[in-house]
Amino acid sequence: MARVNTHGDLFGRLVAVMVLVAGIAALVFVFLTAVHLFESPVPGLGLPVPKGQAPPTGLNIGIAMALLFSKLAILALMILAGSLIASKGIHLYLGAVTAHHPLAGQPNVTASTSDKESPKS
Repeated sequence: MARVNTHGDLFGRLVAVMVLVAGIAALVFVFLTAVHLFESPVPGLGLPVPKGQAPPTGLNIGIAMALLFSKLAILALMILAGSLIASKGIHLYLGAVTAHHPLAGQPNVTASTSDKESPKS
């Protein structure tokens, strides 16, 4: 009788865990960048205005807001990419665990042939 490998593919699991960790690291980087972005003042606004200086013009405020919104859009894309990478790591891991199991993906069959009723003549 052939031996069934129930542990899956070790190399596949290691690659999957590395992909998962890379996705989580990308998410941590995004969150740290977001914290830094929200804790630092928006350049160009210079609020509150020091004495002796003119307040920022409408053009400066518009440019500062456009830069802020572009950074937020980049953060949103980075969050999407990090979560997709982490999700792919989970899918790879689950695929590697069930890769070599001969019954993977087949329905459970619990009734044996001896349990079935024999036809009566």
